[in-house]
Amino acid sequence: MGTIGIEWVKEYHGLAGNLTNTKPQAEGFYNTLSATKRFNWGDDLAWDQDFEQSGVGSPSSGTDTTWADDVDFVFFSGHGSADRFYFGRKIDDAVAKNTEIRWGDRQLEWITLDACNVLERDGVFDRWGWPVFRGLHYILGFHTTTSDEANRGRALAQYLNAGWSVREAWIKAAQDTEDSDVWWAYLRADADGTDTYNDHWWGEGHVSPDPDDPTILFYARATC
Repeated sequence: MGTIGIEWVKEYHGLAGNLTNTKPQAEGFYNTLSATKRFNWGDDLAWDQDFEQSGVGSPSSGTDTTWADDVDFVFFSGHGSADRFYFGRKIDDAVAKNTEIRWGDRQLEWITLDACNVLERDGVFDRWGWPVFRGLHYILGFHTTTSDEANRGRALAQYLNAGWSVREAWIKAAQDTEDSDVWWAYLRADADGTDTYNDHWWGEGHVSPDPDDPTILFYARATC
């Protein structure tokens, strides 16, 4: 059985506007997906360094090998922008930046960043491509802003449990919970001998070998 973790932020303490539904959205994923639950950190217990590589960037106090990169699937719900996502407590600097991220060199296969604009198309390969993908299969997110809603994590987990592919489950969950002015997006990696396009959740179908040294990145987006 695969392993999962979630982080969510409602209270931003003036660093950004507070949100309402990030906790039920992330916990809907956590409590629905057939998986071994590893961590559920919210508000002041959700830290940017949990997603960052040790020794990379400034501050360089990343702990992803203990948290985000120590499970198979992570779901984050909170604020975001084109090259980062945001937290409410300054344990590090309250910002998980693309330049401080190296995912998949330990375990992580899939991550949902349910946050506005993180996968905005222009420059996406420069922001979230190499060197972020170090074995990671997918980043799931949005090209546009997205609403503060409660049900997308649960919907994603239900589709994964039902045997939908990872990409199809994300698209359908986004379509179920957003209007047509919102654009879902994903970024995935492949290499010789891998097939991430057909990835499923563990126990529900094909899971590709890790693209540890990816040779190509694919980006997709469309209206919900």
